[in-house]
Amino acid sequence: MPLRAVEFGIVVQGINTFHHLGIVTRDLAGAVTKYESLGFVFTPLSLPEFPLSPGGAPEPVGVANRNAIFRNGYLEMLGIVDAARWASISTSQRGPFDIDNPLQRYEGLQVMHFGTEHLDQVRTRLVEDGLSPSPIRPFQRMVETLGGSELMRARCLSFALETNPEALFQIVQHETPELALQPRFMGHPNGAFALSEAILCVEDPEEVAGRYGRYAGHPVDRRGPLCVIDLGETRLVVVSCKNLTTLLPGEAAPTAPYLAGFTVTADVDQAAAFLRRQHIPFQGHDGRIIVSGRDASGSAVVFERPHAGR
Repeated sequence: MPLRAVEFGIVVQGINTFHHLGIVTRDLAGAVTKYESLGFVFTPLSLPEFPLSPGGAPEPVGVANRNAIFRNGYLEMLGIVDAARWASISTSQRGPFDIDNPLQRYEGLQVMHFGTEHLDQVRTRLVEDGLSPSPIRPFQRMVETLGGSELMRARCLSFALETNPEALFQIVQHETPELALQPRFMGHPNGAFALSEAILCVEDPEEVAGRYGRYAGHPVDRRGPLCVIDLGETRLVVVSCKNLTTLLPGEAAPTAPYLAGFTVTADVDQAAAFLRRQHIPFQGHDGRIIVSGRDASGSAVVFERPHAGR
């Protein structure tokens, strides 16, 4: 019997989690190898498909991903694997899936998708709030299961590209969570088991946090220099670039806006022991341990204990 999304810790109503976060890279194999050395397990290569015209059928577009799976979402490694096919698709056809402009800015964390089990209701709220969401579109990709290849399906909406320059941002609903979040890929040697945070560095934290708070339907809490949107299972922390080091000592934003890093809930002692065995440098800060973006394909990786909060 298919598992429901709530069995993976995804909320029953509203937006209370990240569907996934994603690193966009020119070297997909290299990025996966780097994160495997940090103790993450990845799914086999998969080819995303989406419609190239309104009402059209989803089709391959020349990009591929491999994903580190957690109980409440996943970390995506995304890159181009068929340059000719990708080049044949116009920017307007790619829409919110276009990774060329983000890659021109920096390689690293670029994808931030909120998750819901009730996308239609979320869209109705966004329309009523005057936030102009797109129509809901299908998304799919073939994934490997113990029984062979199966079609993973999802539904998503986005916003005008210029509205949210901070990330490749969408709101997504799983239709087949049992295929996207397979427990056999959740045994990470570093002890990580859940996504808990994305760290966004911008010039005007209050404006940006207010906008994403409206999308999420959650308030923004000002906690010192941080603007925090607590989604329930996960949180978005928005900070000015000058205050980024309060969260990530030694990190500098190459540009603004900048998704500077992400946090996973983990057995921190297990993570530290694993990183030491791998000779991966890290630092302790505020009860967490941090691998610099310089050692993690452009995105800082933070490990925190359960219920750590900000």
